[in-house]
Amino acid sequence: MKILYVNFDILFMFISGLLLINYFSIEWSYFRVIEFLHIFGSIVITVFFVLPFLYKHIYASMIKMKHESKSGLLFAFVFFLLLVSGVYLFLIGNRGGDVYGIISYNVHLYGSFILMFFLILHLRKFFFSKVFTTLAWAVVLFLPSHAYSSSKKLTNIVFADGARSYHNIDWTNSTTCKECHPKIFQQWADSNHRHLADSNPYYMVLENLAGMDRGEKFRQWCMGCHNPSAVSMHQEKTTHFMRDNIMPESLFTKGSQNLINEYKAHPYRLEHGVSCIACHRIVDAKPMGNSSYSLNLTKRKKYLYEDSHSDTKVWISHKLINANPKTHKQEYMKPLYKKSKYCASCHNEFLPHSGKKVVSTYEQWEKSPYNDPKKPKKHKDCIDCHMTYLDNGTYTPLQGTSTLGGKKKKDIKVHYFAGGNYFLAGLKNKENESQSIQLLKTSAKLDAKIDTKGILQIGVKNVGAGHKLPTGAADFRELWLDVSVRDKNKKIVFSSGKLDKKGDIEKGSIVFNKMFGDKDGNPVGLYFWRYEKLIKDTRIPAGKRVVEKFTLPENVEYPLHVEIKLNFRIYPQWVTNIVKSAYPQLTDPPVITIQKLEKQFD
Repeated sequence: MKILYVNFDILFMFISGLLLINYFSIEWSYFRVIEFLHIFGSIVITVFFVLPFLYKHIYASMIKMKHESKSGLLFAFVFFLLLVSGVYLFLIGNRGGDVYGIISYNVHLYGSFILMFFLILHLRKFFFSKVFTTLAWAVVLFLPSHAYSSSKKLTNIVFADGARSYHNIDWTNSTTCKECHPKIFQQWADSNHRHLADSNPYYMVLENLAGMDRGEKFRQWCMGCHNPSAVSMHQEKTTHFMRDNIMPESLFTKGSQNLINEYKAHPYRLEHGVSCIACHRIVDAKPMGNSSYSLNLTKRKKYLYEDSHSDTKVWISHKLINANPKTHKQEYMKPLYKKSKYCASCHNEFLPHSGKKVVSTYEQWEKSPYNDPKKPKKHKDCIDCHMTYLDNGTYTPLQGTSTLGGKKKKDIKVHYFAGGNYFLAGLKNKENESQSIQLLKTSAKLDAKIDTKGILQIGVKNVGAGHKLPTGAADFRELWLDVSVRDKNKKIVFSSGKLDKKGDIEKGSIVFNKMFGDKDGNPVGLYFWRYEKLIKDTRIPAGKRVVEKFTLPENVEYPLHVEIKLNFRIYPQWVTNIVKSAYPQLTDPPVITIQKLEKQFD
């Protein structure tokens, strides 16, 4: 009977450990319980049951009865290796940068299957029929290979420190950076980079849709750039608080106060989105796209107590850093960060199964007149526009300090990350919204004339964007001409580009965008990963001017008053409607007028 109990004990340790393999994707609330039971249950079982039994069994069979069993000896040897590796993992851990931790992890993982193999071999003639033995061996051989089977590469993240994966504690929470960099933190806290994942309703709808359409693992393609911390821990989906159609408070809460509160209550809880360390521990980047960057979280020079969550130890750490900040700066600031290829690692995007380009913002910049390193005054990298402070529509480098008590700088690179998405940032902070809107308004110029045939010709020139206008994914961006023409009696004789009652741009309007189609040429809508054929691309390249023509009615009475607006909306109404069906509390993105031209023709 004792041997039966011991076998069940070993089976418990094996199965509970098996469930911790990433393949099974056990929900966290269950995972942490299983992990606890596996660790502490194994300790109790080993100390009080298995080791005493093995001692008595070996003594009785090999010392007294002189019975030799190679399978039994091999079983005992493998169990010893599992015991040693398990103790190491429990006391020291496996954070990725420790070679002994990696060895211990692999010994513990694969050794458990070998242990079961020898246990079956040792006991088969006593307890197992041939059929049961065959099935048991099949399970032992099948599970490890299936759990670690390769799949199509959905991300290109490289762990430059040699880690297999990271742990929560490797991802230093951005709240800790706030103490010394309060202004930078406040800018980032309401930025779109901060809210790229779990607190972004548009993203969550798309990630969930991608998972339903292409399988749960396909979410990794999105998460590589939107939620790198989760990917680095082999999480297959973004866990979030947008459940039961309730919008998260973080969508409307200024200054990431929810993150600060969360950190105080649960300092080791994983931070989603693009955190400080997600960018500032990138050590290399490739312009290929699809998260083609290299992270190094573990092999860095740390000050004493740098990763502590004790208030006293954190205070000491900050004092040590401030006393000699050179090493800290070297570890978190790289020359790479000033280069556009750094941004290209995520702002180029292609379909992993076909290689078709979905987003090519970096490539557009490469071909633009702003990419001219031989002419420093003309050359502009991404950060020169997207991380330079704007004051009343003029680039005005922000002077001051980026660190409390730090050296004064002439051009602090701000972390509003101004860009096309003025909407979500604006729900929390009007300064973040203003920076994006100001940037948008620097992008284009309008001109107009009416030729001798009575045709209104409107010129739109991309004068400020270092990429196509607009850029981004699929037809999720709307840039269009809103035109009104009044005769001498102020009566509207022509109009185009108005919104209908549903909020959609009226048909026949001039819209600058691109549209993806499937293999049959039908628009793919939200399913942009189904893209096979490009239906259209009417966007305006950097430095280029396009002319759109409008035929006016005959016999109009001059003088004519022409009002032209170049309007922009970050999400079309049809996209917002879909997202609002999941999260009704969401408001509609406002339409932004980038440029306005009024002109009278006599």
